[in-house]
Amino acid sequence: MERTELFAGILLLSFAGGLSCDLALRHFLKSRKWYGVAPVAAALVAIFLSVYGFSVSAFRCILLCQTLVMAGMVDGATREIPDRFHLLVALVGLVGFQPLPAMCGFLLVPLPFLVAALKTGKIGGGDVKLMAASGFTLGVCTGFKMMVYGLFVGLVWNLLFHRKRQSLPLAPSLAVGCFMALLL
Repeated sequence: MERTELFAGILLLSFAGGLSCDLALRHFLKSRKWYGVAPVAAALVAIFLSVYGFSVSAFRCILLCQTLVMAGMVDGATREIPDRFHLLVALVGLVGFQPLPAMCGFLLVPLPFLVAALKTGKIGGGDVKLMAASGFTLGVCTGFKMMVYGLFVGLVWNLLFHRKRQSLPLAPSLAVGCFMALLL
C-alpha cells in the first residue's frame, strides 16, 4: 500500500471517528445539534501526519487534540468539564510515557490555574484538572505554552465578541492553545 493510500485511509477513518464523536456529543448533551467534530478530526489527522509523519508523536497529538476538542464542546455547552475528559487526556499521556516530565507537568502546570481559582473564584475546578491532565501528557514546557496560547485565544475571543458574561468556558480556548503549542 502506498503512503498516499494509507494517508487517505487514515483520513477517512478519522472522519468516521469524528462522526461517532458527534453522535456521542448529541447523546451526552441530549441535543439534536451537529457539532462538526468529523471535519475537525480529519483536519487534525491531516495536519499532524503532515508535520510529524506516521509516528507515535503524531498519534499522541491527534488523540490529545481530539479529546480536548470534545471537552471544549461540552464545556462550551454546559460550563462543565466532566471527569471522563480529564481521565482521557491523562491516558493519552501514557502513549510514549516519560515519568519525570509527566509528574513535573502534572504538579506545576495547573498551579497558576489553582491559584487563580482560589483567589478569584472565577476559574473552575474542571479547568484546573484539565491543566493537570494536560501537564501530565505534555510536560512542563509544552503545558505552559498550551496555557499561554489558550488564555491568549480566550482573551482575543472575549475582546472580539464583547462578551458580557461573567464566565468564559476555557476548555475551547485551551484546546486551540494545545494545538498551537504542539505545532509551534
